[in-house]
Amino acid sequence: MSVNELSVSRKPFSFTIQFVIYAEPLRVFDTLTLREVVSTWCDGGGFIETVKDGQMEWFGGWVKGQVMEADRHSGILFFTWKPQEWDNKTPDSWVRLSLKPHPAGSEVTLEHGGFPNKEESDKHQNGWTDYVFEPLNDLFTGVSPLE
Repeated sequence: MSVNELSVSRKPFSFTIQFVIYAEPLRVFDTLTLREVVSTWCDGGGFIETVKDGQMEWFGGWVKGQVMEADRHSGILFFTWKPQEWDNKTPDSWVRLSLKPHPAGSEVTLEHGGFPNKEESDKHQNGWTDYVFEPLNDLFTGVSPLE
């Protein structure tokens, strides 16, 4: 995969994205999880507690979830995901992030599934690139994503 290539595959109400982030996997993992670092790229801030059954929250509480697996050294984050505007009866979706070394930094494979409908799946597919991956690369290349 080239540095600027974005690979997307789809299943009903789920998708997989591969994206290159310009930092090594351990640094990307920390940037996704640590409260003091998440606030540098994520509007509203947040955190992921890297223990089983830990909590996750991004975008100032817009999305919350529960950690199923977190392993910094293998580059795995697996957690539930539920935006606050989803009905209480709507089941949580799930997110699995896998980080591996890439010549430009890290190759991130994101799987996100369990959406209630195609519209939510499509919105989230675009959102991951616009609100997570591109702001991370802006941060790692010296462009502040929150200015």
